[in-house]
Amino acid sequence: MKSFYSILKLSPNIATEDSVAIGMLLFDGEKFRYYFSDNKKRLANTLLDNKNVNVNFIINQIIEKCESINADKEELKIFYNFDKLSDISYFNYLSNYANGLLQFSKPKGLYDEVSETSFEQLINFLFKESVHKNFDIADNDISVSRSIIKRKLINKVDHKVHTYYKFNPETFPSIYFPFEMDCIGLNGSLIGAKSLSFNKSLQVLDKDISHYFTLLSSLTNKYNKSLKDNNFYLISEEPEKVGSKEHKLWESVCYNSLISVIHPEESNKVADLIIEKKATKFLDIVK
Repeated sequence: MKSFYSILKLSPNIATEDSVAIGMLLFDGEKFRYYFSDNKKRLANTLLDNKNVNVNFIINQIIEKCESINADKEELKIFYNFDKLSDISYFNYLSNYANGLLQFSKPKGLYDEVSETSFEQLINFLFKESVHKNFDIADNDISVSRSIIKRKLINKVDHKVHTYYKFNPETFPSIYFPFEMDCIGLNGSLIGAKSLSFNKSLQVLDKDISHYFTLLSSLTNKYNKSLKDNNFYLISEEPEKVGSKEHKLWESVCYNSLISVIHPEESNKVADLIIEKKATKFLDIVK
């Protein structure tokens, strides 16, 4: 049978045709291989309006079907729709007519034999990820996030508001620590954002978040604003391990009404608000 692959996408907003590529199915002529990106799954979860949608459940159903087909082939049983599911024409059909939450790209044929190495190379090409995660991945993720934030936020507002502004006790005596904001501006209300990676120790994370809230309180008092009238953001990816102390800390920040937690891919929301509110620089007059 012909080898091919199809990219699986989740569409957070079907009306605007937005989608996030979360993984790939590949049929190598004998069995299905699959790959799902943890980073893309978290992004899809963040963007989905319907919180009742369980992305992991959807993925697990797909994996179970693939494993069932593979087992059926290996055990030489008769699986009634094996030929259908392993036929490239069926994935063409899915690409044309599966236009709901779960979508499939048009299948692409492969003419070389699929090995473990070529499969991993294809994943790296499509998702810029390695199947074998190592300790360098965390640093790479931070770099990628910073690049996304710079492109979607900083580059759009660096001439309008303060970017990469470092507060310190010498120029802002109401705080006792240095603290850098990705951006901050003022027009009627304060608008600011801070990016933070949760690939740190719990102690460091707790300190960074506590300092952020202390700074927001100081700014609010200094400029006679109400915290609830301001627009402050924490730009961060959700920690991988659900139930971990880091994830619980991230959840507690999400529940706090004083700031909004957004994914780096959503950082353009801050830029749009700054432009809409016509926020400007104001901290050059701080004594």
